Amino acid sequence: DILEDYCAYRHEDGFYYCRIDGSTGGPERQEMIDAFNKPNSDRFLFLLSTRAGGLGINLQTADTVIIYDSDWNPQADLQAMDRAHRIGQKKEVKVFRFVTQDSIEEKVVERAEQKLQMDYAVIQQGRLAEKQKALSKEEALAAVRYGADKIFRAGDSVTEEDIDTILAGAKNLTAERSQKLESKEKRDLLDFSNAEVNFQEFEGVDYKSMAQQGDREFIEMMQDSMGKRERTSTVSYNERDAYRGAGASSSKPATEPGQPKRPKVPDMKDYQLFNVQRINELHEAEYQRELKRTKAASRLSEAGQEVPDEKPSPEEIAEKKELEELDAAGFKDWTRNDYSRFIKSAEKNGRDKLGDIAEDLLGTKTLEEVTTYSEAFWRLGPTHIGDWEKVSKKIEEGEKKIAEKSEMAQLLTFKVKSAGDNPWDNLTLKYGNNRGKLFNEEEDRFLLCMTDKLGYGRWEELKREVRLRPEFRFDWLFKSRTPIELGRRVDLLIRVIRSENNSKEKGSKKQKVEHDE
Repeated sequence: DILEDYCAYRHEDGFYYCRIDGSTGGPERQEMIDAFNKPNSDRFLFLLSTRAGGLGINLQTADTVIIYDSDWNPQADLQAMDRAHRIGQKKEVKVFRFVTQDSIEEKVVERAEQKLQMDYAVIQQGRLAEKQKALSKEEALAAVRYGADKIFRAGDSVTEEDIDTILAGAKNLTAERSQKLESKEKRDLLDFSNAEVNFQEFEGVDYKSMAQQGDREFIEMMQDSMGKRERTSTVSYNERDAYRGAGASSSKPATEPGQPKRPKVPDMKDYQLFNVQRINELHEAEYQRELKRTKAASRLSEAGQEVPDEKPSPEEIAEKKELEELDAAGFKDWTRNDYSRFIKSAEKNGRDKLGDIAEDLLGTKTLEEVTTYSEAFWRLGPTHIGDWEKVSKKIEEGEKKIAEKSEMAQLLTFKVKSAGDNPWDNLTLKYGNNRGKLFNEEEDRFLLCMTDKLGYGRWEELKREVRLRPEFRFDWLFKSRTPIELGRRVDLLIRVIRSENNSKEKGSKKQKVEHDE
């Protein structure tokens, strides 16, 4: 973040950069990589996190790698270096590592080098050795302690002379540490007791033999300097916990010892049409009164006074009665299954066909219960049900289909009656371009007359009548039609009838206009 702030500060000087960390998305990562690698790119700096940017990133145009935060795992740093050593690299790559003197970073780098030595000895050369143990509690504490005293005693101001001295000393210190590591490589790497540094020894003092009191003093000093660290709440990825947390009032403080518990609000679904907001307000008011009463009684008890018995006020009685009425006004015995069946039946039959809806809910709800719920549903639904627009639109679309079917049945009946006493032989149609090749005029006449007799939409029964009619006993193509295909043919014929009627109406209007003129 500090390096990014500096680059943003020097943006006018040409400090254009890219950044990838754990929060960067996949498409954005690729865009930054392409922008950095393109020819004559103006991006001279690429800020990477070794964990987020060490894998899946190819920066073959970079010729300098600067590691300013070393990782305990040396493989992470090696992977980050490999980003610049890719096919297409045309320059010599230089790698620099920043290490703060007299700090834990020295121990991190030293430990990482020893891990690489162990990797070379055990894995690369195929030799066996005992598994290196992880840092113990004492070793980790000693590593953190390393250089802490100098950091806390250091002054706040740094002059340019100090910077020059630090840079000059850093070169000598780097050479000294490199020589020390090279001397360790010459030892028997299978004897880790000789190859490793005793992390519990600091400035000639072996802290392993010291009492735990010194450790506690050092930890207290660290806590005073860094401040208290508070553990954040654990995020739950359980779907049920997420919904439960969203529905609960998490903003309310937890109950303190000695105080009354909050009343448990019943589980109220939106389709049960409870006045949830008012019920919660009444429960909260009841809890606040009980909390106030408990605190007053506690103060009297501490003062040694007798706690009087308080009778409920008229306001409390009225609110309790209102709460009972609101609880009775809801439909707590309606389940999600009952609600879904009610919606589907209203869509199929229409909102006013309560008898048909009750038949679909037969076994769970009576006609009286369906009537009561339907009245409350259309009255309170817009304010109580969350997906009201979706549900109401679904029922309205079903009612439009019902109205359309009724209109088509009326057109069919009118057409059959207009054919005289024997429509089975006399009914005619003006097909236009809708005749088709799968059905002849006799079959169409039968379909219209039988549909008018059975009722529109009863395609299974229409199929059965086709198979039973003797005049079609050898018409295998007609008898092989499915109920769905017969229904589609009837719909097409009704549209032909509608078009025929519209043409007649236009002709009569034209004749009327000519007669008036």
